[in-house]
Amino acid sequence: MIRAAEPDDAPSMKRLYDPAVPRAALLDRHRERIDPSVGELREIIVSKDVKLFQEYYAVEDLTGLIRGFCSLRTGRQDVFFCELLFMFIDESDLDTEMAEEAFGFMKNKAFVERRLNKMMAHCLDSETRLRAFFTRHGFHSDGVAREVVFSLGRWFNNETLSLFAAQNGVA
Repeated sequence: MIRAAEPDDAPSMKRLYDPAVPRAALLDRHRERIDPSVGELREIIVSKDVKLFQEYYAVEDLTGLIRGFCSLRTGRQDVFFCELLFMFIDESDLDTEMAEEAFGFMKNKAFVERRLNKMMAHCLDSETRLRAFFTRHGFHSDGVAREVVFSLGRWFNNETLSLFAAQNGVA
């Protein structure tokens, strides 16, 4: 099930910020690592300013356990592209029907509901499973920014990938 994230989901969202598992989707707009508190995440989920440009969705399994979160982030209302944030607490969930359903939901949100032209996503070079998921779904690389994120005592590359509405039969 995919549903709008609620303030009570903040503790589950905090699990994504595991310092041992850096994620490109959790970097700020300057591509720097952040580590918000549960309270700050709760505020972000309900913030009207955030909701203007971004909505968070929780992805639950059949038992009601939150397995991940996804979001579309735009810079302004008049742009025709967005950044897809697609995160599962356990990377192995990327190989499940749950991930397929969540991606289909986000693709519909971007290309049908919002009528956007392009979805972009970012992957650190350590996020090989996520990159494989995106490429299976038609994303193509726009390039790699070399050694831009420092975490765990080493530098990570950050790849940008894009998917266009026209590739999905949406004109």
